[in-house]
Order: sequence, then structure tokens, then C-alpha cells
Amino acid sequence: MSLRAGAAKAVITPPVGYPMGAWGLRQGVAQAVHDDLYARALVLHDGTTTIGIVALDIVGISKEILAGIRRQTEQLCGITADRLLVSSTHNHTTPAIFTEIPPALAAYAVHLADVVAGVVAEAAHRMEPARAGHGAGDLSGVSINRQFRERPVDTAVGVLRVDSRSGRPIARVFTWACHNLCIGGSERLWSADFTGVACRLLDKQNPGSVSLFLQGAGGDIHPFDWWFGNARSKHLHTFEDAESLGTMLAAETTKRTESIGTSSTIRLAAVADTVHMARHRVTWTVDQAERLNKSLVKQLGVYHGDTWPKGTTTAIAGERHPEIYGNGANELKLAMNQDKPPIPAEIQAFRIGDLRIACNPGELFNELGSMIKDSAGGDIWAASYCNDYTGYVSTRMPYRKIADVPLEEIVDMKKYRCYYGTTTSPFAEGAGEDLAAAEIALVRRLDAKR
Repeated sequence: MSLRAGAAKAVITPPVGYPMGAWGLRQGVAQAVHDDLYARALVLHDGTTTIGIVALDIVGISKEILAGIRRQTEQLCGITADRLLVSSTHNHTTPAIFTEIPPALAAYAVHLADVVAGVVAEAAHRMEPARAGHGAGDLSGVSINRQFRERPVDTAVGVLRVDSRSGRPIARVFTWACHNLCIGGSERLWSADFTGVACRLLDKQNPGSVSLFLQGAGGDIHPFDWWFGNARSKHLHTFEDAESLGTMLAAETTKRTESIGTSSTIRLAAVADTVHMARHRVTWTVDQAERLNKSLVKQLGVYHGDTWPKGTTTAIAGERHPEIYGNGANELKLAMNQDKPPIPAEIQAFRIGDLRIACNPGELFNELGSMIKDSAGGDIWAASYCNDYTGYVSTRMPYRKIADVPLEEIVDMKKYRCYYGTTTSPFAEGAGEDLAAAEIALVRRLDAKR
């Protein structure tokens, strides 16, 4: 089958003056634009099947926004929801529209869906005879497991190269697992963070092409040495940090791309399913959590800063500001939600030649991503933050370490901040492994379509 491909991008930067969100310690509105946010799209067609891949420079999107994107994309170019991947890079200098849409951002949310659907349609319109191939590099020494810094980290950089038949670059799709938060809550400027830097550099190296970053299983992975509790990091969430990490990621992507062979005979396929994930169980009641929350708010006060104080990093924010992270609000939310029905999580799998991309909507812990990549055989990417946002997806081990910690103690950020992502997950112990198993089964189902 003969491959056709097209790519496009469009600016999705909100106006200055809109609320930023993403950090609890940053409550002010955007003051300026440091660098634009983009929606980037790649559309592939093998003569029978058409798939679309979208990468958004945004922390995540809600179900409502996703529904708008899917509805309009199908109307504009016929790509159905099961063949469209909408991925967010999870950068933290964007509007927070990933759980619900704040009233101030309602108009922007509608506009965003319009622009994203339009950029997919434009990419489809630009399709031409193409060649593709994939490979893997490595970027190590600049990311760390934030809960348990001694644990191994998946540092693979996956690369998909898409060129025209004449060899002109059409798109570069690349993936790596790491939280996209080099720029911290001290800034009130829109920015795509380090993945935006990498895309900018790759686009500059390949004029006319579009670079798309797919976030990997980085739910518990931080840049540099930002493990929870590290008060001695020399990295202070600056634009220089983003430039440095993005430059390294672009360089590794370029290095690997140069050695990738391509073929025009590429078969495409896509499958999707829904997993119903059990709710996080706690040992305290709603009444107990409510009483503690009220007591802690009275004791700790309420944070009102437009930005976080200087010298703060994500590694120490919880310890320094328990009024945000240790006031018992999370524990109350868990108690209120634990008896509700399981949470539906949509998963997808795409095949582009020999490459399989397993997609999930959560903040998947790194070990679970490795489980998916290692268990199904062959070349697999584990892409997170796909489609709508469901929350942190933790491994079993951290749950077991805190299983017997009482309510009054779990809110102590000096002792238990390192379990953030597990304590804040909406899902039960074992739900992460169940999700990974479902992804592996979906990839095998995809392989059966060959």
C-alpha cells in the first residue's frame, strides 16, 4: 500500500489576561506571551485507512473540548474518533482546561476545538505521496523519578520520520517521558516549555515540516534533579532550563532521525476500547475528612499569591506551602468520590508500519509505560495525556507503602509529599496495572489485524 501524508500547525495561544492555572501556587492571569502555543497535526493514509495525530501545547483538555474536536474533525475531513489521537504535551504554562472549563475560558475552549479540527483538516488537504520510518534514541541524565529517585527511568526517545517521496521532510513525531514543567509557577507568560523549544528547533532544521511531541509515561518523572524533597537543586524553573532541555531533546531526535530508513509501503491501523477503572479507596469517612479540612484551613490559612514565591521549585512546593497541598482538601475529595461508579478511561492503539503507539488518557507512571513497551513485543510507544484527562495512574507499590497511614498523618507534607501522584490519584491500587494490561491486550488486537 502506498503511503500519503500531510502536516499542518496553528497557533492556539490564548489572549493575555486569561487565568493560567496548572500550579496551585500561581493564581494570577497571564501577563504576556513568551512563545506561542501550537496545535500540530499529521494525517496519514495508506489507501484504505486514514489516521490523524494531534499534539497540543497544553496541559490537557476536558471531555467537552475533546467531543468538539472529534465532532468537527469528522465533519471537515471524515476522520472518526477511533482513528484520531489528540495528545497534550502537559506543559504547565497554559490555561487549565483539563478537568473542567472555567467560565473565563469558555469562549477560548470553543475556539480551541475549532482551531484543532481545522488544523487536522488542513493536514489532510496537504497529503501527498510519502515515506516513513521510525527508530529510537536515548536522552538520559536529565530526568528522575520524583517519588523514588533511585528507581530506573525509561529515557528512550522514539522518533517517527515522515518525508515526501523526494525526501523533503513532512513531519517529525517524537516521544520522551518527562513532566513538561521546566518553567515554574513564578512565571505568568504563556509558553510551550521544553517540548515547544524542541519542536521549534526541529522545524527550523526542517523548513516546511511540522514537529509533533507525544508525551510518554511521565506521570512520576520530573526534569533534572527535582525529586520530591530536594531543596538544593540549582535549577529554579527558568526559561533557560526549558531552552537547555529542549535543545538536548531536539539534538537527540535529529541524531536518530538521520539514521532512520523510510518506506512508502506502510500499513496503518487503529483500535480503541474503554477501561472502567476502580475508584481510590480510603480508610476515613467524609465527615472525618471534612472536619480535618476545616481545621487545617483555619490553622494554615489560604494562599492568595499571583505566583509562587522565589526559590520555590516543584520539588519543595508541598513542604513550603501546606496551605495548598496539605490542607486535607484532597483527602476529602477522595472520601466523597470513593463510592461512585468506576471511571471510564478510553484507550487507543495505532499502527504505523511496524511502530505501535499505545495511548492512555492519564498521567501514567513510568514503570507502567515500560510494562506496556516490554510486554507486547516489537517497537511500542506508551503515550499518555491522550484525548481527555483522567488523572494520575500510579503503580501498586506506593499505595502499599502508605496503606496504614491515618488521615491526620497523610496530610503531613514533610513526610508524605513524595507520594503525590499516588495520594492524589482518583484510581484504586492495582488500577494502573489493569490499565497497562488492557493496553497490552489492545496492542495484540491491533497486531491481529495484520
